[in-house]
Amino acid sequence: MKANRIPLLLALAATAAITTLTASAKEPKPPQPLLPVLDANRDGELSPDEINNSSNALADLDKNGDGQLTRKELMPPPKKGKDADMGPPPPPPGKRPPLLIAVLDLNKDGILSADEIEEAPTSLATLDKDDDGTISRKELNPGKPPIKA
Repeated sequence: MKANRIPLLLALAATAAITTLTASAKEPKPPQPLLPVLDANRDGELSPDEINNSSNALADLDKNGDGQLTRKELMPPPKKGKDADMGPPPPPPGKRPPLLIAVLDLNKDGILSADEIEEAPTSLATLDKDDDGTISRKELNPGKPPIKA
């Protein structure tokens, strides 16, 4: 009887190890690269004033003055090292861009045009699901919809 327990315990330990590795291998949510730019008071939410000022905050990212924001201007700089000069990569095929960029990029071309920058307050307001005027942390990081019983 004891001899049968050892293989069972080994199988159980292997299953637990595989489950742990699988859980830790899940991709984290993409970061919200524009949140630090838009969230002036750094509270993790977008207040009505921050939403209204979003066009100006975004325009400040336009480093080359062409009136639009490219992926390079939208995304944080890459980590230092061998890939430092390459700039940020586009999202992999099948992956959506971070929520704030997806909401602002109305034509989904990966670039925020001058018109899209100007429309930023209106576009951001669509994230305010509870209509309280503030885009909360929950609204910025929506999870799975609740399961209805």
